[in-house]
Amino acid sequence: MNSRRLDDTILTLAASGWTYRDTFVLFDHETESLWFPMEDDDGVTRFMGIAGTHAGRMLEGLPFSRALWLEWVEDHPGSSVLL
Repeated sequence: MNSRRLDDTILTLAASGWTYRDTFVLFDHETESLWFPMEDDDGVTRFMGIAGTHAGRMLEGLPFSRALWLEWVEDHPGSSVLL
């Protein structure tokens, strides 16, 4: 399943430059809708349209993990930070 698929369209997602609740917000190039990661009742994180054409719509999520930087860099020593 492709998490960028909405109906019959594959969205091109990119960083919007905005943050909400200390989290980066994405936008899609096709409609410029804004997308925010939301955790549902089952603990699954999916992107929800929060503004634009797709406000209120949900994208399917991909598996991910959260880690503190110190934990991450220990497991992935070649990592770097984009400033």
